[in-house]
Amino acid sequence: MWEVRCEPGKAPAVAEWARAIIVPPLWQDESVASYNAYSSAGPDGERVVIVIDYLGNAPESLFAEPPAHLIARPGHAWVFERLDV
Repeated sequence: MWEVRCEPGKAPAVAEWARAIIVPPLWQDESVASYNAYSSAGPDGERVVIVIDYLGNAPESLFAEPPAHLIARPGHAWVFERLDV
């Protein structure tokens, strides 16, 4: 999972950046089963989140950083292990 907090009003621009920069390599990655992108606006700001379901192990470094003028802080990435529940 990758998440970034956007500068006020910049979530649409970050989402467009993600469509252009992050998503195309996912199409080519055979270990990607699926991915979804989300945006939200909360009391602490706007966010863009991308959740990727890998068939194997996720790469340690998931994404490049969006342009600095679009984000309120650097992005964060987490690698989760699927649980059988």
